[in-house]
Amino acid sequence: MKLTYGNQTIEFWTNIKEQINKSPYKEQALKDIDFDDDFLPKQIVMSLSGGCDSASATYLTLKHFPQIEIFPFMCNDVNAPKDAGAAEEIVKLLQKKFPNGKLNDITIKDFNDREVGGWWPKARDSMLENQKLYGNMSVTAVAKILQLDKLIPEFMSQFKGPIRLDGMTANPPVKIRMAFAKYAKERFPEINYTPKNLERIQGETRRDSPGKPNITYNVYQPYINVNKRFVAGVFKEEGLMKDLFPITRSCVGSGKQTKDFTAWCWQCFWCYEKAWAFNLPNTHMA
Repeated sequence: MKLTYGNQTIEFWTNIKEQINKSPYKEQALKDIDFDDDFLPKQIVMSLSGGCDSASATYLTLKHFPQIEIFPFMCNDVNAPKDAGAAEEIVKLLQKKFPNGKLNDITIKDFNDREVGGWWPKARDSMLENQKLYGNMSVTAVAKILQLDKLIPEFMSQFKGPIRLDGMTANPPVKIRMAFAKYAKERFPEINYTPKNLERIQGETRRDSPGKPNITYNVYQPYINVNKRFVAGVFKEEGLMKDLFPITRSCVGSGKQTKDFTAWCWQCFWCYEKAWAFNLPNTHMA
């Protein structure tokens, strides 16, 4: 099924067989994933972050493929506690919108991406070994990824052959990203940003791979080759701006930067990306 939003088009779920046939993990995927007669997964684990991307991917699955059973899973960062509340609200709202859909209640597992003695050394080693993948990411961000890579497969092992649905998008166009750091410096002239901090405000290196396959083994990323304006299109064209959009959270700023997680920090990439994608007012971005 081809879906077009925000002037960008993706193939959604119906290209799984084609993608797996191209995967170096083809044999393992065909053995481990439980497909129906239409080569759709019978069960998926939805990685819900509390953000717009994963919320929209869940919405589109429920709308177009109600036969797929969804098990939403949230890895709750104990240093950003309100994200889990957002994820819970998203699930409850979508359950009401799709009462006949197979959306189960959310499962939440805690992790700590600032646990210096535990995950930070592993994160530093991984950053040295995978510089191309992690690039400009911080140690805490990589520590988070490593913990998610442990928690999510453990959760998936409870079910019979699920696929994990991941809503990660590509970075915005380069000229847009380059402007994000400029906006940050204008908003906070008192902050002496390092070159590395400014680079992080301009996007994630791992999302700079055009033409990346949507699926390799059992992780499906339908948005990986479109930017967040696709997601914004889903919200606007599906009439989700008044109910679903207000409860989503994207900012990764600290409690101090966000007034105890009640406001956007405007010091992280995700604030500027969301503002640009949705063309929000008072953001100086078109």
